[in-house]
Amino acid sequence: MRSKHELYQKAVDKLNRENMINLLKELISIKSPFFEETEIIEYLRGRLSYYNRLSTEIHRYEEKVITGFKGENLVVRLKGKAVGPKLLLNAHVDTVPLCGGWSVDPFTGFEKDGRVYGLGALDMKAGVVICIYLLEALVEADIELSGNIIFTAVSDEEGPFGLGTHYTIMDGLINDCDYAVITEPAGPFAASTEKFPCVALGSRGTAVYFVTVKGQSAHGANPEKGINAVEDAATLITALTEKLDLGSHPLLGGGSMCITNLQGGDKYLLIPEETSFTIYRHTVTGDAARALQEVEEVVGGLNLKSEVNIQLRDLPHPDTFFRPWTVSKDSALVRSLENATNIVLGKTLKPTYFRSESDANHIANRLNIPTVLFGPDGANYHAADEYVEIESMIDATRVLLYAVIDLLY
Repeated sequence: MRSKHELYQKAVDKLNRENMINLLKELISIKSPFFEETEIIEYLRGRLSYYNRLSTEIHRYEEKVITGFKGENLVVRLKGKAVGPKLLLNAHVDTVPLCGGWSVDPFTGFEKDGRVYGLGALDMKAGVVICIYLLEALVEADIELSGNIIFTAVSDEEGPFGLGTHYTIMDGLINDCDYAVITEPAGPFAASTEKFPCVALGSRGTAVYFVTVKGQSAHGANPEKGINAVEDAATLITALTEKLDLGSHPLLGGGSMCITNLQGGDKYLLIPEETSFTIYRHTVTGDAARALQEVEEVVGGLNLKSEVNIQLRDLPHPDTFFRPWTVSKDSALVRSLENATNIVLGKTLKPTYFRSESDANHIANRLNIPTVLFGPDGANYHAADEYVEIESMIDATRVLLYAVIDLLY
């Protein structure tokens, strides 16, 4: 029987740096903002269907409650030669909408100084490339693992609910997995300035509330005859900023809050009778009900003249609330990644924690399996001139390839 290191050497020889860069550029050229992923899903299926050992399936779903979105995921399976653990690889193919301010074409995959620039380059089409080449290397090297790999290239991660991964769970496609790796960039999303190689062993959750403050209209010359909803909203926002306990966690750090979408008082010389805003919280403890109760307690202590209504945003399913999660450093998955990083790169894998939500929140909490985020370095995600560091994409593929063989062979 060949050693794991021999198998790795055989597989890693199938990786081609320029081919990986070209695939990344090709994926960047396919526009895929969330809710518009059909073209890139079909492209990936066409590529992977070439390999007889890889089974490919288009998984279709429909969210009927809120968005009416009919989406698609690509589900790829590589079966092992025996009964063994099942590893889930997850990567989203969608991007945020294009913003302004780009200095290069966001859809050509502009390459300069060891970086590839483009919308979704870092978040997370480079992660898709990692998964594609890992699977292709194993197949082209004719390596049969004892365990199984399932790769889900999912839609709508950047949308409000993570519908692609949500429906892979709802439809039972990944529920028997034992481990999960999401190839999101761990370092750029960390609280500190961690650089590759690092792995996210948990992340914060998310709670979003819509707040409406209703006062009473009056002429601006007689403000005492009305109830100014804007002023009461300002009092409320100040109180939330100063008094709301955002919580803390020994690993995830502190919770955070930001106020967005403030609207009201747009009529001339008229006391505003209604103001609305959104509270966006990243949570480190508790669930949606507890997070809402905490806000209501602050409001209740203010005795505002306006009527205040606070509503957790509607969810297509109760489980689409993003709850915080962590994974043990002692799990077999983390140990394999640590071992692989040391052997392949001669470096120590640094643990970190994700500051925002991702599909890992669905997978770790709802499947209750060891889950990590492990991907390349770069910068400017969700902003102009987004880029990925090429060598970190190549190295992440090499490390993950060794870790997969270590875990499943």
